[in-house]
Amino acid sequence: MNRINNTLFAVFKVLLYLLILAGIAGVLIIFVVIPRWVRTEEVLVPNIIGKTYYEAVRILDKEGLRPAKDIREASSDAPKGEIIAQDPEPNFRIKYYQPVTITVSIGVELAPVPSVIGKSQNAAFETLRAAGFQPHQVARVHSETYLQDTVIAQTPPEGGGQRRGASVNLLVSEGPTPKSMQLPDFQGQLATDVLAALEAAGLNVETVHSSHPRIPEGAVITHKPTGGVLVKTGDLILLEISGQESVENAGRLLPFKYQVTEAENRNLSRHVKIIIIDDSGEHTVIDQLYAPGAVIDLERKGVHVFGQTQVIVFENDEKLLEKLYK
Repeated sequence: MNRINNTLFAVFKVLLYLLILAGIAGVLIIFVVIPRWVRTEEVLVPNIIGKTYYEAVRILDKEGLRPAKDIREASSDAPKGEIIAQDPEPNFRIKYYQPVTITVSIGVELAPVPSVIGKSQNAAFETLRAAGFQPHQVARVHSETYLQDTVIAQTPPEGGGQRRGASVNLLVSEGPTPKSMQLPDFQGQLATDVLAALEAAGLNVETVHSSHPRIPEGAVITHKPTGGVLVKTGDLILLEISGQESVENAGRLLPFKYQVTEAENRNLSRHVKIIIIDDSGEHTVIDQLYAPGAVIDLERKGVHVFGQTQVIVFENDEKLLEKLYK
């Protein structure tokens, strides 16, 4: 019995010693090993901005750091492959082998240049700015094909890849070359016929009414410039008409609107002619070029008609519409 007790006591002593040793080892791990592991030496993050991607990787590896997944961004200042940003920033302290996020330039962002040919100058400016480009020089030239203030050409042309913010130069139409003509003497002629002839010739007309003892009512008393003077397209002609302007003489405004046909090639204008046949006869009220999609409002243009009225619309000499007003 004493032998068994002695053996058990010896085993208990060995276990007690092992438990003490384990406790001591645990204390050493908690208070010595772990703090030393946690307090790994820190390093200063090097400045890699301006370096190439491969140079940056070598520099980070030399300092005991590693690159994180890189970010790629467009830059108008840095060439392709150059580092433009880093996180953490230079001289920031971090532990060994911690990741450093780097942003790599993919170069200048290129974008296609939109076509603004056939648009008005203002609309062209808006289109270019919306696409990230800057309207620059504007040159002007007369054109028989493009309406006044319409873009004829652009540099650089549509498409391709251009740096955002690049300049685009425009060539803008000043309309057809003004045509000179010798103004006839309209005195005594019926004012409605004279008005139609002047407007068909591309001249602007203003009228005034006054009484005259010899000139019949509704006929031209005089006009400025006078007969024989050279005038050109777009000039203003002032007509003095015999009689008093009345509602009956003025007729009624024609509530007619027309939208020019949308063409596949929006760069080319369309020749629109609108003829009106009413109680006063046949008159051409529109005879000029319009951009595709443009709206022609005869009421806003102040076109007056008398009695039953027929409106006929031609585009590029093809009759497209005929409408009757009673």
